[in-house]
Amino acid sequence: MNCPCLLTNLFWPSRHLLAALLLIIAQLQPAQAQAVKPVAAKIKVYLVGTYHFDGSSLDVVKSGKTDMQSAQKQQEVEDFVNRLTKTHADKVFVEWKPQQQRFVDSTYALYLRNQFRLRNNEVYQVGYRLAKKLNLPRVICADADGEWNYDEALVYAKQHGQSAILENAFEPGKSPQDSVGRLIHARIQAIQGADKPFAGRTITDLIAANNTEAAMQGNMYWYMLVSSRIGGGNNYVGADLAGEFYKRNMRIYTNMLRHIDVQRDKAVVLIIGAGHVSFLKQQLQYNPLFEVQDIVPLLTAKAK
Repeated sequence: MNCPCLLTNLFWPSRHLLAALLLIIAQLQPAQAQAVKPVAAKIKVYLVGTYHFDGSSLDVVKSGKTDMQSAQKQQEVEDFVNRLTKTHADKVFVEWKPQQQRFVDSTYALYLRNQFRLRNNEVYQVGYRLAKKLNLPRVICADADGEWNYDEALVYAKQHGQSAILENAFEPGKSPQDSVGRLIHARIQAIQGADKPFAGRTITDLIAANNTEAAMQGNMYWYMLVSSRIGGGNNYVGADLAGEFYKRNMRIYTNMLRHIDVQRDKAVVLIIGAGHVSFLKQQLQYNPLFEVQDIVPLLTAKAK
């Protein structure tokens, strides 16, 4: 005679095994759902390519000092910085080296308490001012050391009949004779006007002009088609000049990356010499973490 209890006993392990499996699956589902999060939005990077307010004798294109303490310039820089506040940046980076961070921290803290008068440099006038308006606790130093053996390239060029390649790239009254040189010369001269006429142009106007796509291309032309032509045989002095500058900008990027909070930061600003922007833009635009923003619309929009 069949015994119902025997059938029950036969299926008992299977039922309990199934229940145990269902319990495990139920417990795993929340963990799996939690692990699959939507991809976070890229962090917006605003590269603000400026000229040096204190002037520069080290750059290939020299520039004079701008008196930022005048009432006119103070009004201009205030307008410029107000436009940059629309970035809503979580961090402000500047072109000073990390070794200067302690000084920046102390002077910025004094500035927040109205105990420090901003000096002429763009780090103070733009960096400190912008960070304060955005209620940020600090200004972060991101510059890096790098070699710049331009004199070595000049010496080689003079010794090997290549001087005109370098000289004519920045001489308005001269034009190279070779077709490549003429193309480079025409394009560089077309954007060089953005740096020259300070009179009658505001800080916002100048920096907007320095950050257009044409200006970025003009800057890159110098490295890709001017300095890279200096050298011969096994000598790559011109290419090495560009390579060292690329390395410096890679270090600047790394200094920024070390301070980025990927969970919290939505936007950051880097205030740096305009000559760096085309290199940094290349390093950032294929980066899955960052999205380079065009600052020109911010600077050219009509003030409300």
